[in-house]
Amino acid sequence: MNQKHVLIVGGTGMLAEVTSCLASEHLVTVIGRDPERMAKVVRRNPETCHSLLLDYRSEQDLSKGLQESIKRYGPFKQIIAWVHRDSGKAMQIILNHSSHADVLHILGNQANSEQEKRALCINEQQTYRQVQLGAKQDGENFRWLTHEEIVHGVIDAIEHSFDYQLIGQLVKKGGMNG
Repeated sequence: MNQKHVLIVGGTGMLAEVTSCLASEHLVTVIGRDPERMAKVVRRNPETCHSLLLDYRSEQDLSKGLQESIKRYGPFKQIIAWVHRDSGKAMQIILNHSSHADVLHILGNQANSEQEKRALCINEQQTYRQVQLGAKQDGENFRWLTHEEIVHGVIDAIEHSFDYQLIGQLVKKGGMNG
């Protein structure tokens, strides 16, 4: 199999366009919880986009699903993971099943990027990078990033090798309007 196997966690929501973009060139396994959104994403590239319908917060389901995907399609070479802070050990489980991967960890506005990285055991064969989603200033107020801004920022991060990339700017809790 010549295609690179990519794992996308959270790739049926705001990252759906990223999933479709990568599935047009690579073999993609996408993790999501919503069957309707998953079907919509997989339908765009049915030959190269494969679903893992599960809640990544279930450590047992996540580990089993990753093992099955690796067995069927080969090891993951790239990981795009939007894993929320309340997900327990999900990010570490993903890393443990991706021993030679380029890992792009997507973080929310309130995450502490250094703390997130320190909490993980990253091996020497893994490349670990972060993209943090901030906000955009709109006049005197801040607004959340649009789907399009997130997609463009994540694709830019995939194409470039920055250890850390911020999309927009970080806003302290309570500093958002809307």
